[in-house]
Amino acid sequence: MTITSTRLQSLPPAEGRQHVQASPPAMSEEGHLSSRQVTWMSVAAGVTVANVYFLQPLLRPLAASFGVSGSRAGLLPMITMVGYALGLLAVVPVLELTGLRRLMRWLTVGRLVALLLAATALDYGVFAAASVLLGATSVLAQVLMPAAAALSAPGTTGRTTARITAGLFGGIVGARVLAGAMADVMGWRSVYLLALALTVVVHWALRGLPEPPAAGRMSYRSLLASLVPLLRSEKGLRRAATAAALGFAAFNVFWTSVTLYVTGPAHHWSTAAAGLLGLVGVVGTGTVLVVGRHLDRGWYRPLAVGAAAVMVLALTVTGFGGSSAIALIGGALLLDSGARVSNVANQTQALRQRPEARARLNTLYMTAYFAAGSAGSAAGALLFAHAGWTVTSLVASALAALGALRALSR
Repeated sequence: MTITSTRLQSLPPAEGRQHVQASPPAMSEEGHLSSRQVTWMSVAAGVTVANVYFLQPLLRPLAASFGVSGSRAGLLPMITMVGYALGLLAVVPVLELTGLRRLMRWLTVGRLVALLLAATALDYGVFAAASVLLGATSVLAQVLMPAAAALSAPGTTGRTTARITAGLFGGIVGARVLAGAMADVMGWRSVYLLALALTVVVHWALRGLPEPPAAGRMSYRSLLASLVPLLRSEKGLRRAATAAALGFAAFNVFWTSVTLYVTGPAHHWSTAAAGLLGLVGVVGTGTVLVVGRHLDRGWYRPLAVGAAAVMVLALTVTGFGGSSAIALIGGALLLDSGARVSNVANQTQALRQRPEARARLNTLYMTAYFAAGSAGSAAGALLFAHAGWTVTSLVASALAALGALRALSR
């Protein structure tokens, strides 16, 4: 059933949920997403976002393959995240027009094309172009997030969001570890061929998901035009998006530069060892699942502030103790945990502002988030090349501190 934008905006959140319509086999007996479906959505989020993060442990092999400098190869994560930000801005709102299943089909086709181009690229320019397309079509998690929020049972939105977020960050962890290991054994191209196969698997697994309620009959142009007024009207969205974006910029400054740092003369780690550093994120993924229930109790801001403070501590430790592998591993563990909790707390808060416009809220939130992450990736490569490890880490720490202050603001 189609619900017009005017009608939906007049409904309170609980009443809006009562209007969700879907075929019975796709949902639980209570008329909401089943636990199995949420699990597959979590897996799909991780598999898809991994496309954006395979690059981090592959920078040196890519530089050697394409005959470019390490600093130029270091721009590839930024290029991919620019594509991701464009996808967030231009693609995610389409959920409110086309429906979930049709949009997932379009995104799958785009990812398959991008992954094939990346796996077969013979020069830097083709690979960079494939990276932009791959980033733009890897926004599936940010399509699934508002859809899951609309289809969640009352009082479970925080837990559902936390499970999908855990899958998303699990994909980030797995991308670093898997890409580093596979590149050492079978070359970096094998990473993209595996990603292509996994893309087909998750698309098949999600084919039975129900449709969230339609948001209205707005044109695509009107939908995009409504983004700026929505941003201006929602102070809670602006606070949550800014706080999370500053933290994610700090996160990417670290993870782009640390790969160059530990594989360089300071530590002489292999590419596989650099990828294994990402395993610390397993703890952070578990932390997200733990805080899900607290989000349903309304603890958004305390969790966001505390997470940002943990990130500040982590980056300060790695900045001054970077010569120690223990300090790097411990700092990376704290940083990943803080970044995960910061994102899920701020994103849950953002999506609660206007239930009838969740896709657009998520577009605004995640566009800010990944635009900042893109800038952080570029800054990490450039800062490390020109100022060294300690300065790079302390700049990241300052960004995380600004995120904490923003989360505290009214």
